[in-house]
Amino acid sequence: MSDFGDPAIVPWRTTARETLIADRWLTLHADTCVTAEGATVGPYYVTGYPDWALIVALDDADNILMIEQYRHTRGIVSLELPGGGVDASDADLLAGARRELLEETGCVADDWQVVASLSPNPAIHTNRCHAVLARGIRCVALPHDEPSERVRRHWIAVDEVVRRAMAGEVQQAVHVAALAIVLDRLHRWNPA
Repeated sequence: MSDFGDPAIVPWRTTARETLIADRWLTLHADTCVTAEGATVGPYYVTGYPDWALIVALDDADNILMIEQYRHTRGIVSLELPGGGVDASDADLLAGARRELLEETGCVADDWQVVASLSPNPAIHTNRCHAVLARGIRCVALPHDEPSERVRRHWIAVDEVVRRAMAGEVQQAVHVAALAIVLDRLHRWNPA
């Protein structure tokens, strides 16, 4: 029992799983589950994605590298952090982050640090989202030419990124969380 007399929370048992989609980007399972009280919950949809790396990339002038790209589901051009899925072929999380930064922005960094690991939506997603701090950023190439991922780079002062995130101009909630955690660690998350 909790301090409030609430019952203990017990994980469900999965009694059946049907895989509806399985490709390199996404798996979708329909689970049948049974609660501790014996109630059947199903279908319960479980969505699997690769882990994601979101990069808070700082240059020597105290700017953050942000990108804009089209997001079809919402039909918007979205202001975001660079990053993306960590591939099975990546040696580790930071190798995936380095690859994503180079592909999306043509930039590299001298210093890398994983600051936080979050669950984007633990109710239905299996993956983790890793907030990565990259310092000493410099551009060495143009972004990779990917028709489904046209990216425009922007170097924006830290305080302006915070202002824009707080004003709702950064729509991706996990990106806002990554910014807040990384910049707070650097004592730079100062919403006005």
